[in-house]
Amino acid sequence: MTCPCLHDLSPQWAHFCLGIEHFIERELDTRIHGKTLVLAYSTGLDSTALVYLLSILAPRLNLRLVGATLDHKLRPEAAREQTIAQTTCARLGIPFEGQARDVRAIARQKSQGLEETARSERYQFLEAVRIRHNAHFILTAHQADDLAEDLLMRLIRGTGWPALGGMPGVDHHRHLLRPLLGTPKKRLLAFLKHLGIGWEEDPSNTDTSFLRNRIRTTILPLFLQENPGFLNNVQQLWQGAQTDRRFWDRRMKNLVGDTPTTIPADLADLDKAERCRLIKHALEGMGPGQPLAASIFKLDDLWQHKATGKTVQFPGNKTATITRQGIVLEMKER
Repeated sequence: MTCPCLHDLSPQWAHFCLGIEHFIERELDTRIHGKTLVLAYSTGLDSTALVYLLSILAPRLNLRLVGATLDHKLRPEAAREQTIAQTTCARLGIPFEGQARDVRAIARQKSQGLEETARSERYQFLEAVRIRHNAHFILTAHQADDLAEDLLMRLIRGTGWPALGGMPGVDHHRHLLRPLLGTPKKRLLAFLKHLGIGWEEDPSNTDTSFLRNRIRTTILPLFLQENPGFLNNVQQLWQGAQTDRRFWDRRMKNLVGDTPTTIPADLADLDKAERCRLIKHALEGMGPGQPLAASIFKLDDLWQHKATGKTVQFPGNKTATITRQGIVLEMKER
């Protein structure tokens, strides 16, 4: 079907669409009017809802949209899904870019996990599309249930605060925007059913060899059984985390800038809360790879004890070494 106009929708669903716009502006503190946006489109329920929601809002906000789909060559259905994505975008008048990458072969070549490689290749592809189209943001379809899964995953892995609150709604460094984080999946489902729009189901979403899928199918339902309002609690925790994150980001940038390669020795006298956030800020500025709280505390302890020459390794091939000049940060070759 062609995309309906905002004024053709019932008041309920027009309000729903405008709620996404308000979430971007108020919760994410981001203005998208007149901008070019890349839509990460897999043809699943969430990304299909994203494509139609933004298409409905595009005339009102003067948006230029670009659809983008990467076939990871992990499932035989993926090539057909990319064709569906291309057809849908053509019907909606949205330029489309598709590509295929043999993620399994790349993972073997880099000695990486399959999940990590798929995520890395996907974002590399999306960023390349963004650059080619001079787009301002890449929009992904992560929604409120995904946020709850992400929070539980971070808790299991030992992530510290405020990253424990879940993925950020906007990441200016990576040009990422997640406009559906405040929307439960069941609302997106009801929206597409109301419009009479179908989507493709990815069978790999039920593969319990992946931690996220085990959380989705086993752990999260138990939390919802104990407290049906759990997703609302996650939203409140996320909002608090974003408030803290913005404060500490400004504070850390004032101390050392965006991407420091050395944390100066004279900052060792800061309060422990500031030192640990300073270490986290510096490590995150080096690129992908989430520093865990235990490793940050270990590095801070070594710094306080002036353990010159000691090195701590972090995810993403990052190392931090104690020197007389302070903490020196480096990327380690694989």
